[in-house]
Amino acid sequence: MITQSITEARRKLGELIELARQGEDVVIIKDSKPVATLTPIDASDLSLIRLDPAQARRLKAWIKSEPQKKFSSIEAAVRFLKKEFAKRG
Repeated sequence: MITQSITEARRKLGELIELARQGEDVVIIKDSKPVATLTPIDASDLSLIRLDPAQARRLKAWIKSEPQKKFSSIEAAVRFLKKEFAKRG
């Protein structure tokens, strides 16, 4: 895992994205506290982005109904949402 300040991340964004593509997790910090990450994704992760209008409405409604839902990782959230939407059709 690589840690970079926001200032450094701005200067090195291309390099940091390439490291993420290679599988490296990059943590962006501000005032010595983590605020964001760059993590590698694959094609299956992108399927969440391609929502039709009905799916987008369902996702928005679900987020409002489950504000307390927390996930241990991005992967856990993706798995949960795929399973949840598969159940609902």
